[in-house]
Amino acid sequence: MTKRRKKSRKKRGYPVAILIGFESKEAVLWQIFSEMVKPLETIALSKQIEQLADNELYNFHEAIIDKIRFHIKEGLRSVIIAQPRNSLYSVKFKKHIQKHHKWLSQETSSSFLMIGTIDGCAKNVEDVSELFQTETFQEIVSETTTKEASNIIEELEERLGKVTQGEVVLYSLQEIEELSYGQWKYGKRQPDYIMLTTNFLKKNKQKQRLHRLLQILENKKVKTKIIDAETAAGERINQFGGLICFTKTSDI
Repeated sequence: MTKRRKKSRKKRGYPVAILIGFESKEAVLWQIFSEMVKPLETIALSKQIEQLADNELYNFHEAIIDKIRFHIKEGLRSVIIAQPRNSLYSVKFKKHIQKHHKWLSQETSSSFLMIGTIDGCAKNVEDVSELFQTETFQEIVSETTTKEASNIIEELEERLGKVTQGEVVLYSLQEIEELSYGQWKYGKRQPDYIMLTTNFLKKNKQKQRLHRLLQILENKKVKTKIIDAETAAGERINQFGGLICFTKTSDI
């Protein structure tokens, strides 16, 4: 009797960006990971975008925001838009964000989006794979994620600057576990925002323990951000060991 081989799970890596592929009658949404791309949603229209009335265009753009809202709340700030050459889909979408979603368009906002645009198609996996191989796409990914890293550093330094005002910051896996597993009571604090680098995730010798903690934090809706260790933000976090947990006052 031959043993059945276990299917190897393809590694998806850490979240990098959201890709929105605009076509004349739809928007195809993808989540870009460091190791793969995952389809999110296709928002189809009964007529071309150019033929939409103002209220219909508003609803179309809102449907896109609704589908990516969760990922933005989770800390993903880089958005890449693929569109047909000479189209204005990206311009109109960005105007919608500026007008109706100040929390995504104001640079002082912690949810400020870095948006890059490329001429191309992202309708299916083959299209996205082809897009990925272009130098232009890689440059846009690098540019948006670099800007995102700069914003992360600003947020990081701002939170660290509040330590003297009572901000509690943890730097070890054990401390974060004690805070997270202890019924969310640790000096009346609870986890608020976790930052860790790709190096910490990759080289940690207790991966099962770390992934269990990250899963519990995700279930508790705690924002977790995995940051490329090679970026300026990653280098800054590596100075603290590669892992930082900001806390907030518990409501319990």
